[in-house]
Amino acid sequence: MASSSAASSSNPTASAASAAGVAHAKAAIAAATALPKFVLKAAKFKMSGIKGKTIFNIPVTSAVPYVVSVDQEAAKLAASFGAKWVEYTNQGTPTQWTAGIQQAIAQHANVIILAQGMAIQLVIPALKKAKAAGIPVVVTHDFQNGQTNTPPPTGPGANVLPYIKAFVNVPFWEAARLEADYVIVQTNGNAHDLIFTSPDVPPSNGITAAMVNEFKTYCPACTTTVDDVPLADWATKIAPETQSAIGADPKLTWVTPIYDSMSLFAQQGITAAGKVGKVHIASYNGTPAVMKLIEGGNIMAMDVGENITWLAYASMDQIGRVLTGAPIVASGNEMTPLRVFTKANVGQAGTPPTPDLGYGTAFLTGYHALWGVK
Repeated sequence: MASSSAASSSNPTASAASAAGVAHAKAAIAAATALPKFVLKAAKFKMSGIKGKTIFNIPVTSAVPYVVSVDQEAAKLAASFGAKWVEYTNQGTPTQWTAGIQQAIAQHANVIILAQGMAIQLVIPALKKAKAAGIPVVVTHDFQNGQTNTPPPTGPGANVLPYIKAFVNVPFWEAARLEADYVIVQTNGNAHDLIFTSPDVPPSNGITAAMVNEFKTYCPACTTTVDDVPLADWATKIAPETQSAIGADPKLTWVTPIYDSMSLFAQQGITAAGKVGKVHIASYNGTPAVMKLIEGGNIMAMDVGENITWLAYASMDQIGRVLTGAPIVASGNEMTPLRVFTKANVGQAGTPPTPDLGYGTAFLTGYHALWGVK
């Protein structure tokens, strides 16, 4: 566990910096609370061309509700166009990911998806076999927008780009900054915050760095503590470490897990510490089960949501381009948006929240126009 802190000051310069930071954070939250617009500009193609194709999806793990929710939406969308979706259930190990790629090759899949934060540099030997078999690979929800171009995603001396046909990237860092901004606003620029991260999930380091930097830049009086918990240990370690952190710092009033499925365990630690209503959570993803906690509880206060259905459409857009030979979105940036949800607007996502509500319908009209859907 590492901490980064900035002591508060009563001098005018520090006070002005704090006020400016709070103003910045308020503006950012206000902008991200509005309904998003569809702004993707890309070549049109016929999604109907994927009919009869086999899409083999390998998620980073099947144990995280958010991952499962995105895959379920994408599977329904693929089926609606006559494609076969194969979901490779696994518990998040490179050995299992490799076995999944091998199964996809054996089943003569038309495309392989590596989804939701996989350490793809750990399966390069299997990716080489997929390329030799002529099966394209699409990586989704693994890299920040712009990150797959400069620099390319690499592992220990290994470049994965030769084995990947296309990416679907997302605004991870923007979400992290919004988490920090919300806490800055709620504490008027004087937060003690616990950040849960998971370095074994590739996007995590960039997300964490963006959040810490936002606190440093716009909240000079804030104190942050970063706690690293591997993905496999979320269910066993996050709750007790939350409880321990609260006991160690009586001023701690916020927990910001970088992925909202972590919040399910963090809230257990807050409850065990007897701090319900005093310690709150802000997080990111928009998992329906976590959004429901905003509606009915006094711990989960904010979630930076990504429309799970919109993400499924974005993934299928790139996959459809690969399967039909249409021009791909070369940058991987499908322009998927974020929206801040609190008790004030979470009802727009449904009661209880569902994957297809709370973000408007602009993406449906937009993608259908790109795909030639009447």
